[in-house]
Amino acid sequence: MEEHCADADHKVTEERLALLSVLQELTVAALDLLDPNKPADSFLDRVAERLGCMVALWLQTDEQGRVRLQGTSGLSTASRQLPIPCPSESPLERGPAEPDLPYPELASPGLVRWSVPIADSGPGAGHVSSALLLYFDREPHLPRQYRGMVERLGRVLRTALIHRQLFARTLDSERDLHQQKTLLESLSEASVEGILIASPDGRILTHNRRFVEMWGLEEEIESASNELLLRAISELVEEPARFLARAASFFEHITTSGHDELRLKDGRVFDQYNAPVVSADGVYYGRAVYFRDITARQRTERELQRERDFSSAVLDTARALVIVLDPEGRIIRFNRACQKVTGYSFEELRGAQFWKRLQPPEEREQVEANYAVLAAGQGFEHYESHWLTREGERRLISWSSNALRGETGAVEFVIGTGIDITEQRRAEQERDQTFQREQQARARAEEQEARSAFLAEASGLLAGELAPEDALRSVAALTVQRFADWCTVDLLDPDQSFQRITEARSEALRAMSPAKVLCAPPDLNAAHGPGRVLRLGEPEFFPEGCPSAALGCMRDGQGGAGVVEFESFMSVPLLARGHTLGAITLARSEAGGRYGPAEFALAQELARRAAMAVDNARLYQQAQMAIGLRDEFLSIASHELKTPVTSLQLSVQGLMRLTRTGALRTAPVETVTHSLEVIERQAKRMAKLVNTLLDVSRIHAGRLDLELEEVDLAALVRDIAARFAPELATSGTRLLVHADTAMPGVWDRSRLDQIVTNLLSNAIKYGEGRPIEIRVEGDAVTARLEVRDQGIGIPAERHARIFRAFERAVSSRHYGGLGLGLHIVNQLVERLGGSVRVESETGRGSTFTVELPRRGPSVSPPALEGRHASGLQS
Repeated sequence: MEEHCADADHKVTEERLALLSVLQELTVAALDLLDPNKPADSFLDRVAERLGCMVALWLQTDEQGRVRLQGTSGLSTASRQLPIPCPSESPLERGPAEPDLPYPELASPGLVRWSVPIADSGPGAGHVSSALLLYFDREPHLPRQYRGMVERLGRVLRTALIHRQLFARTLDSERDLHQQKTLLESLSEASVEGILIASPDGRILTHNRRFVEMWGLEEEIESASNELLLRAISELVEEPARFLARAASFFEHITTSGHDELRLKDGRVFDQYNAPVVSADGVYYGRAVYFRDITARQRTERELQRERDFSSAVLDTARALVIVLDPEGRIIRFNRACQKVTGYSFEELRGAQFWKRLQPPEEREQVEANYAVLAAGQGFEHYESHWLTREGERRLISWSSNALRGETGAVEFVIGTGIDITEQRRAEQERDQTFQREQQARARAEEQEARSAFLAEASGLLAGELAPEDALRSVAALTVQRFADWCTVDLLDPDQSFQRITEARSEALRAMSPAKVLCAPPDLNAAHGPGRVLRLGEPEFFPEGCPSAALGCMRDGQGGAGVVEFESFMSVPLLARGHTLGAITLARSEAGGRYGPAEFALAQELARRAAMAVDNARLYQQAQMAIGLRDEFLSIASHELKTPVTSLQLSVQGLMRLTRTGALRTAPVETVTHSLEVIERQAKRMAKLVNTLLDVSRIHAGRLDLELEEVDLAALVRDIAARFAPELATSGTRLLVHADTAMPGVWDRSRLDQIVTNLLSNAIKYGEGRPIEIRVEGDAVTARLEVRDQGIGIPAERHARIFRAFERAVSSRHYGGLGLGLHIVNQLVERLGGSVRVESETGRGSTFTVELPRRGPSVSPPALEGRHASGLQS
């Protein structure tokens, strides 16, 4: 029993010795961690080896919650590179069943983790925690004391960690101190200033190389005596007493500092700055003196001042406006030219924002916004703006601005250079206006030339054709090439009927309206359009809002929806000698533009020339007809005169033969009487022909005088009917006279007799022996004479022509006469204030009706116009 107890005690003693050996070994290994340059991996390898664990980790969490791996044993190199996630809860505070480290070696099932916490790493280190994590492949068969040993090892590690951090901070402080010292020495040596630092007791502590270069007092500096150095320096300056007094004052008053300017005997100038060297906690270490050679700077400043003075003189003598502004737009400089233009002195505007004093009110906001952009170093370097003078006059200034930047790159000043271009701009505006007027005059001249060329070409076309219709068609085609998109020409006939000569369309209009377009003829009763122009003889002009329906142009002729729209149109009459001969209508589509006054005047001139050409062509045609009628009249007149002349000649020759032979006395009375009757009858016939021609001549010359008196038309008709009895008997014509009621009136008896005689003769000639009726009737105002025959009649188209001179309803080959009877009737009736008309159809006879005012003509009959002299118009 005692032996068994002895064995047990011996075994415990061995385990304790083994535990102490392991703890001693691991403690020694942990002490190596005092050196921050030694890694913790070797220590963890010893722990893993002694405790038999697969993986040993030393993790540390800083006060931001970041987890770092301080050392490891059992992890591969690749695993060591894996980042550890930053959890919301430190993994070092979790239980052993909650591993979330990213290492693959810890993913094996059945691993057992021992977590040995290491408390705060020491004072001043913040909340930094560490833990030693040991991973076994199964629950380790270690004595229970090993757990306690590991916990004691954690306390050893805490102590080692504290010493490790203290040692690391000590090393960091030494490095920082050395770095600051090195940096201070580098800055001192790199400085352009000479630096000297002296202790409170007057010893020279340090100096830089620049100080030696500036003063050249190497021996005095090496002596380390501040007093000896001050005396040596005083021998080099121009005012040694002042220099020594100032130096003594600084050493007496250790807290003062100040600047001095030292002028050396060799001409150099030093800037001296003397200041105490005091630590943050107020410890006085001595004085530092800084010397800077400002000789070149002062020279530069003097030169710069001279340059400024020169620049100022140049700016004041310059004719350009120069203004210097700060970034807020305040006036810093204002040269003499600016003062002259504005009437303000520089002192009046100094410091004022220029837009508030010099800009017109309506431009201030925009100028202020533009200046803000310019002061920011951006655009608007060249611009124009107005300035208001003291008198309120506006001056236009052309500005060129430049921003001056400081060392930081920010804009410090804005310099504006301007030129007063008010007079120049006025001259340019006057020049532009003059140029514009010249351009307009040139354009008008070109337009006038084009119009003249157009009129000349149109005149050539009008003059080159004898037929007016062909000439007008050519002119219309030319017009749609130069002047219009649509053109029509309508002509009036003498009987006031019209015909559309042509309708022309431009290529542009054809392209716009490819479908068939039908245009209705003009309506003489229309309110607008060519019908109104033909009716009134007045032009019509619609430069805008063309009433297209008035032109009557329809696409395919399908109702109002198909109306062809025009932008503008005009219709001008063809006027000649006070008569409307027709109308030219022009229209433009939207593409062609609107007509203006110049185009309207051109259209009127074209119409005038066209009317002249039409009138001349008609006159030419009528002249040709008149020549033909004249030739025919001369032939008829010759024939009419030849017959009585021949009868006269034969009768006279017979009587002459009887006279020559002496048989006249013995000739039978009947023979001589018959010859004399023939002579008398033919002489009367010739006299009648001559009187007829004389009447026509008097009528056309306006020399036909009327002898007005009271005449009974019914009685006159009965007398004339009785006078025509032999002629009626010869022709076998029966005359029925209806003139039983008296119808007195104020007329010329002889001319009234001539009217009735001509109408009755005309009825006998063309009545073909059929009965003739003559009727007189009327009322209190008008007397009416009606002569009706049942002869050959007159075609309807000749009704208006038979009252013209030398005109006939039938050929002169079958019916004799001069063709003047009805013409004389018409002229005499007009002069008596009445009218004559005919109603007739071919083969159904004719009825001539004369109406005369019973009170006679109201006014004296006017002289006939020259047109009657030609005998070509009614």
